[in-house]
Amino acid sequence: MTEMVRKVTLSRAVRMMQNLFPEEYNFYPRSWILPEEFQLFVTQIQMVKDDNPSWKPTFIVKPDGGCQGDGIYLIKDPSDIRLTGTLQTRPAVVQEYICKPLLIDKLKFDIRLYVLLKSLDPLEIYIAKDGLSRFCTEPYQEPSSQNLHRVFMHLTNYSLNIHSSNFIHSDNASTGSKRTFSSILCKLSSKGVDIKKVWSDIIS
Repeated sequence: MTEMVRKVTLSRAVRMMQNLFPEEYNFYPRSWILPEEFQLFVTQIQMVKDDNPSWKPTFIVKPDGGCQGDGIYLIKDPSDIRLTGTLQTRPAVVQEYICKPLLIDKLKFDIRLYVLLKSLDPLEIYIAKDGLSRFCTEPYQEPSSQNLHRVFMHLTNYSLNIHSSNFIHSDNASTGSKRTFSSILCKLSSKGVDIKKVWSDIIS
């Protein structure tokens, strides 16, 4: 089961499910496994650029077994991938970067939900009613060559943002750089989002 938390294994599994159920698994960004799919990545991106010269993509590179944001970086072109050194012994996944994420207080954030997988056959899963959201500590801007390196803007990892001078420690669950998921739902509800549908989509 621990293999499923590795990025390469997860990408292979999701790709297989995308082939079987494309509509249900269209939430996962296009991904390539490095170094084995580097040439495929280069070729496919160049084909899209040839068809659409105005396309200016951004990609995020994530080491396979990394954690706490270690080794993650953003690129604008396949030629920017660091092919030497650790990539030869430490595989990675490169994905299309979501350049227009949902923001709260002008900040990028993530959602961490806690799930217990009790059984595979029959499938039995439990999900906690609350979770955690981690916030970036620098107002978000769409990726550019000038801000790709600004981890406090693009990466939500607590282990990185804790070192930012803008990190906010708070005992209030709805403020600060770490917040409860329930507080995020309340915030979204105030903006007119149907949070019952959000939960329904998560569970399904």
